Amino acid sequence: MNISLLQRIFFFALSCCFLFVLLVGSVIWSSQSLDLAFSRDNYGQQLTNQTNKLKQLVANDNIYDSNYSLHQWQSLQLKLTSLLKLSPNLTVQQHTIQISLQSQNESLKSLFTLINKNKLKHASEAIKKHLKARLMIQLEAIRSDSLQLSAIAKKDIYNTMESEALFIISVSIASILALLLGAFSLTNIVRKSLNEVKRAFEENSGGDYQKIKLSHHSQEFDSIAEAFNHMNEKLSESTVSLTMMKKIVEDRTHVLEQLSNTDPLTKVANRRALFERANMEFSRAIRNKSKLTLLLLDCDLFKKVNDEFGHLFGDEVLTHICKICDQEIRDIDFLARYGGEEFIIVLPNCDIAGGIETANRIQHSLAKHCLSMDGKAISVTLSIGICMLNEQHKSLDELINDADKAMYLAKENGRNRIEVLPSPNLH
Repeated sequence: MNISLLQRIFFFALSCCFLFVLLVGSVIWSSQSLDLAFSRDNYGQQLTNQTNKLKQLVANDNIYDSNYSLHQWQSLQLKLTSLLKLSPNLTVQQHTIQISLQSQNESLKSLFTLINKNKLKHASEAIKKHLKARLMIQLEAIRSDSLQLSAIAKKDIYNTMESEALFIISVSIASILALLLGAFSLTNIVRKSLNEVKRAFEENSGGDYQKIKLSHHSQEFDSIAEAFNHMNEKLSESTVSLTMMKKIVEDRTHVLEQLSNTDPLTKVANRRALFERANMEFSRAIRNKSKLTLLLLDCDLFKKVNDEFGHLFGDEVLTHICKICDQEIRDIDFLARYGGEEFIIVLPNCDIAGGIETANRIQHSLAKHCLSMDGKAISVTLSIGICMLNEQHKSLDELINDADKAMYLAKENGRNRIEVLPSPNLH
């Protein structure tokens, strides 16, 4: 079967278009898959944050108090229930966890209703403590499932990126092979046509132009350059599209990493980033036998600020505290939101004296730069607990726990104070 040059170019161009469409379709599908995975991850994080708020509320308030207001609990519980009803399209595994979360949420509501029914007036303290512990366990179970939802979504994001990268590489290799095959075929045809032209010129030594009888029409041969130029433009567009797609994936990956490590309200590091960095500094201090000090800061009477001025102003207070802290710490220090109105500052290569100096600077700067509300200056204070790594600390959790104890000691001693947890190697 004799195939003309025009037909070869047509089939070659058609193959290129098909491969280009395949690449574009892959990018679109990948983008949709990643967007869905991001929404699942965001959904898991929202559930986790909402559960943390409920845990903080139960931990900080006396739910058995006869004057205890159910409004805040009911508001947070309603938000959690609404979130569970507005879940994105989930995988089979995530849907199973979603059903478990809904069931646990119903159990949580029933348990809280039981606790607040007549405030268990005739129940013993042991029963009250047991029920409150069950409430915290139920909340922790919901939080654990929410974290698992988020973890599965993150794994889906990674798997999607990996599979799409492999697919695009495979298509690119196939495109290159197809291009090479087509180029070889066309080159062979061009070489044959050029040889015929050469023979024609050799036969016409007199210089008169003779009509050249080619294996293919001269019009097709004359259009080869234009066809190749058109093909090269298409190939260039495909290469640019592939480069842009890779840049988009890299940019989104970078944004995802930043979002996963940043507290959305205060824009400082979140709890996840805190433990990652603090564990690294803890291991380095143990390995190099260097100093490491932790500051745990808690905003005094923060609930009162929220109740009196509203939650928006409370959010502004937390952001203001982070701004002050960031200005007063060193470049090598690390500030993160620990939870609620609590923050942790990691001070590498710093002893207790340096930690106290840093805490004093933060308190003085916070006192000097007050927020205003309706023209009225609002002053907020911090209770700060300080602890330095010593031989008794076998893990980062123990170091944080001691800093937390020091912070609560500052609370008990009147707030707006700095307390240092005594240590055997500190005199």
